[in-house]
Amino acid sequence: MTGVGVGDLATAGFAGAQLGTTVLWAVLFGAVFKYVLSEGVARWQLATGSTVLHGAIEHLRWPFIIFFTLYFFPWCWFVGGALINAAGVSGNHLLDLVGLNLTKAEVGIGHTFFALLIILVGRQRAFNSVMSVLAVMLFVCVLICLLFVAPPITEILSGLLIPTLPDNPQSVSWTVALIGGVGGTLTLVCYGYWIADSGRKGKEGLKNCRIDLSVSYTLTALFGISMVIIGAAVVQQGKGLNLLLDISEYFSAQVHPALGIIFLVGAWAAIFSSLLGVWQVIPQVFADCMYALKGKPVELEGITKTRAYVFWLLVMALVPILSLEHSFKEVQKLYSMVGAFFMPVLAAALLWLNREHLVTEKFKSHWVINTALSIVLVFFSYIGTSTILKYFG
Repeated sequence: MTGVGVGDLATAGFAGAQLGTTVLWAVLFGAVFKYVLSEGVARWQLATGSTVLHGAIEHLRWPFIIFFTLYFFPWCWFVGGALINAAGVSGNHLLDLVGLNLTKAEVGIGHTFFALLIILVGRQRAFNSVMSVLAVMLFVCVLICLLFVAPPITEILSGLLIPTLPDNPQSVSWTVALIGGVGGTLTLVCYGYWIADSGRKGKEGLKNCRIDLSVSYTLTALFGISMVIIGAAVVQQGKGLNLLLDISEYFSAQVHPALGIIFLVGAWAAIFSSLLGVWQVIPQVFADCMYALKGKPVELEGITKTRAYVFWLLVMALVPILSLEHSFKEVQKLYSMVGAFFMPVLAAALLWLNREHLVTEKFKSHWVINTALSIVLVFFSYIGTSTILKYFG
């Protein structure tokens, strides 16, 4: 839920509008790729007791530290600002329906303070409960909307089982975006901090992780497939948040006003769950990295009580508010260029870390996993290189 946000909604919806249901197979590929990376994160942590970021800082040292520094701080700024903005837009539209006239900024800021209240006062138990409710809201709302626009089952199965590309100049770029887009980037490494909270240990813990990752990415794939189908049926030209609002207006005008509200509620649930999840876990990443750079171990179960965690929680939740009125195109270009290589760097780090001399024999990656990670490395390296060439071409 933390990794599935407004960008995933828009990417899947717009890809469907451009390419139709012939690219549903790409959603499945993307889900498998993210599963492989997340399984590697869990494998390392349960084998060593430290997070993959801690391990990368310890064993890969300065090349990884420099890259991650260039990636992490712009990511927090731009993603934080985007989430507050998206929460403000979607929440504002829902509040308008009940007669509350607030500005986008006021609603967005209200969301960030509400998230802080859940995290600081309600702690992990309240966080888990709210995220569970938001997950149900998202999937129920999207699936209800899907029922009204779904094509014949044969068309869906054809798009899922037969990898093809439509005759469209943008088919390759949008298919690649679909594979890489649904399911998060930096949030993949965040899984380790929730593993620690669950108290999982050893091979049994890895087995449990594989089960819930299978469930999670099955649902992620179902969500992505649904949004592609909805986008294919509701052909609109908007992008980003405008695309989601266009889809909501289409359902209201063409099917029933209640269905437009249902879709908007689902979109809001995706956005607020991402905001809440990012606010809760990214400060744990920051605190973990600070301790790793100092060469000090940290008990992951108690990381949310550290000063570094509280400090970055406040920074993450409050500083991006300033971005609601500003645009920094050159910095954003640097962020996009560096960010394009996060997935291949993560894949390369997992291939390096999950070897026999760093983990015990029972946790060493099987050749099947290593092959899958190698494919992920090559694929996302291609995406990263294409992104760089786009900016310099």
